[in-house]
Amino acid sequence: MIRDIGSSAVSGPAFPEAFLRTSQAPPLAPSLVRCADAARTRGEPIEASAAPYSRYLLVEVPGPWGGSAPDERHLDAPVARLLAGAAASASANVLLIRRPGRQRPAAGSPRRAWALADTAPDAERVLWGSWERADDLLGLDVAAALPATAAASGPQRVVLTCTNGKRDLCCAVRGRPVAEALAAAPGWDSWESTHLGGHRFAATIMLLPTGDMFGWLDQRSAATAVDRFDAGRLLLGHYRGRSGQPVPVQAALHAAAIRLGDSRRQAFRLIKAEQVAAARPDDAELWEILLSHRAERGAEVTYRVTVARATGSPALLSCTDDLPKAEARYAAISFSRAGR
Repeated sequence: MIRDIGSSAVSGPAFPEAFLRTSQAPPLAPSLVRCADAARTRGEPIEASAAPYSRYLLVEVPGPWGGSAPDERHLDAPVARLLAGAAASASANVLLIRRPGRQRPAAGSPRRAWALADTAPDAERVLWGSWERADDLLGLDVAAALPATAAASGPQRVVLTCTNGKRDLCCAVRGRPVAEALAAAPGWDSWESTHLGGHRFAATIMLLPTGDMFGWLDQRSAATAVDRFDAGRLLLGHYRGRSGQPVPVQAALHAAAIRLGDSRRQAFRLIKAEQVAAARPDDAELWEILLSHRAERGAEVTYRVTVARATGSPALLSCTDDLPKAEARYAAISFSRAGR
């Protein structure tokens, strides 16, 4: 939900009940508190926490997975290193994927899927292919523009659920039931995946090719998030933002949706985002975001949202953390109609 919008914000309706988080997983015993429970307890905001990538390479590897991808145990060390290097050069992320549920290793060398996904607004598509030997993956151009014909290569409505238990136990315990539930979602191609980012928001999912991310899900709220997405709306109480979108923009869009009571996916259009000078050198980093909002009935209106960067209190952000960490967050501090 929106935080830190004070007296400088325009008046608006109370936040609709439908936008509040729809479910809460039962907490673990005090001695077994995990990062996802701890984050909820301290009231950490979930909005504006989507991953920074707009390009993804998905590689089907049934597992078991290690703590990071690409996994040298399954892809051969030289291939894994080359894929990681190519992805880094393209500002892309490599994710291992597998079908939900327990799987038995197949005999022989079965063909497995790979996919390149682009979440950029003007290039939302997923290009699919298959591989048998790890060397087959070396011909992939991770940085290449995806052709319009990519849509004919395979599913274009893909849901990834992080279940990477070696990276964080919350992702496995909370993610696997969600992945299995979403496997029944009509029209969606459901996969488990390695780390999507934000262990403490488990269970967390990403929808491709748009890159919309949701967190703190259970089976019921995950199904609701997908159903509302299909209906053209976002489940804002669980919405993390859109992968690849600048975090200050994510914060501004979430603030506008809550303030104006509009969860429609296409309700807002980004006009401009720029960092502005702070009053004093030690003041917070500030961004000014201009958004256009078109109501279901009514004229298009432009709003100005000021977003500030702050550093949260140190906390254990993952079940595997040994020491508390402080993470930067962005939140809207003012919201007004432009030109007033």
